[in-house]
Amino acid sequence: MKNSFVLGIAFGVIFPLLAYLVATFTTIQTSLFVHKPIALYVIAATANLIGVRYLYRYEKDATANGVVFVTFLAMIVLIVVQRELVFSYSR
Repeated sequence: MKNSFVLGIAFGVIFPLLAYLVATFTTIQTSLFVHKPIALYVIAATANLIGVRYLYRYEKDATANGVVFVTFLAMIVLIVVQRELVFSYSR
């Protein structure tokens, strides 16, 4: 496998995108995690970080950095979006 930052970004997008699709188009989020609206996204971030551990272990530093970058950005976006949803209900 090639050691590339862009490849890491591509790998890092997979789990957050999958979590978004599952949360949007299925009822898994509402049926399994009733009071935890971001549970699927936390699971996606955890999966990415487990992948990062193995990438660093096999000295694929640039790829791991790409995955960390995407995971960080996804969590920032999630916090901003969830904050807007929470505060829109309180008005």
